[in-house]
Amino acid sequence: MASPLEDLDELALRCRDDKARLYIGEAVASYRSGAFRSTIVACWIAVCFDVIEKLRELALGGDAEAERHVQELETTRRSGDVTRALKFERELLNLAKDKFELISPLEYIDLERLQADRNRCAHPSLTSDDQAYAPSAELARLHIHSAVTHLLQHPPAQGKYALDRLIKEVESEYFPTDGNEAKIAFASGPLKRPRESLVRNFIIVMLKGFLNEKPDYKRRMRISAALKATAHLQQKIFSTTLREKLPAMFRAISDNSLNVAIYFLRDIEDTWQYLEDDNRQRLERYVVGLPTRDYDDIDFLLKYQPLRTHALQRVNASTLDENVNALLFGLPAEACDRVITLYLTSPSFDEANERGKKIISLLGDFSPENIRRLLTKVNQHGQVRGSYQLASVIINLRHRMKNFSAQEFEELLINNGLEEFSVKEDDPF
Repeated sequence: MASPLEDLDELALRCRDDKARLYIGEAVASYRSGAFRSTIVACWIAVCFDVIEKLRELALGGDAEAERHVQELETTRRSGDVTRALKFERELLNLAKDKFELISPLEYIDLERLQADRNRCAHPSLTSDDQAYAPSAELARLHIHSAVTHLLQHPPAQGKYALDRLIKEVESEYFPTDGNEAKIAFASGPLKRPRESLVRNFIIVMLKGFLNEKPDYKRRMRISAALKATAHLQQKIFSTTLREKLPAMFRAISDNSLNVAIYFLRDIEDTWQYLEDDNRQRLERYVVGLPTRDYDDIDFLLKYQPLRTHALQRVNASTLDENVNALLFGLPAEACDRVITLYLTSPSFDEANERGKKIISLLGDFSPENIRRLLTKVNQHGQVRGSYQLASVIINLRHRMKNFSAQEFEELLINNGLEEFSVKEDDPF
């Protein structure tokens, strides 16, 4: 059975800063030799160096407050002011917690205990005259673990600072709109080794931006890429957050904005699983009664298995104009089949001519099955068969059809009583 204790060497390797890693390595070596006081002192030194390096990184990134503290440190170092240096060390954890949110309040408690134990180990005046402070092996090991997992392994930006940085990055016009490229953008930032709270808050902000703020197309694509990248980098936290938050966010979407929910399901894959029964039922009813303004989403809905049956119901109730106006991205075969039904059931010659004119723009989307159905059935419907527009429909279909044999096309015409529209081999048309 594997030990539940984390390997100390692996903990040391997690440290981001070389100086902190050096002192944690020294702490581990001291722990293994039984020098537990030295272990705790080395842990605290590693924490101090790590916070200082994080302040320098933040200062380089343009943080004015971090720059001020770095300058104070440099002044203290040049002047050799021990009193000022000790004051900085005493306030180090408060600085990390309150001003820069490098640690949480709970993590602060653990590291404050490390600081107190370090003082007991390093200052004889804090212990009794007749007995030196002797920390246990378990306490020394705990301090190594706390130092690394609470602080040393994390990048300098955490908490609100990191969240603001991530949001600002996504809002930039130059942020990728592709999920794989977004992973590269996030790989070396705050999401590399983040705290769970940071990931969770970032996901929630992105979800709100997508679902509640009606972003324009480019912004929506950036948010989608950010969510996809986060799902890849922090899969467990992403799944947990969506399971907890997504149902309530979907309920908050107004009826007039439900198309945003469809965009979300399309852009962020495998998210249907996080919805609850009432969410799913509402979306199913929306798709069955899909507003005309949203009918151009029907192609995706027909391919989206959880909503396919309801999308088919909507297609079978669609009008010819709805299908013509949805042509921008091409018409799916199911919608083309509906167009054929509407054409073949024209109630008069005039209506057959009008519908014939309209479907010409759709003929390039007809599948081989659509073509066979049209040519096989047209002679059975007198209003269409007798309309003068039928010739134009057949001519355009002949020139615009895809993946269909010209020979089979002519044979279908002849075999279904439409021989006057067929083309002989020597015919110039």
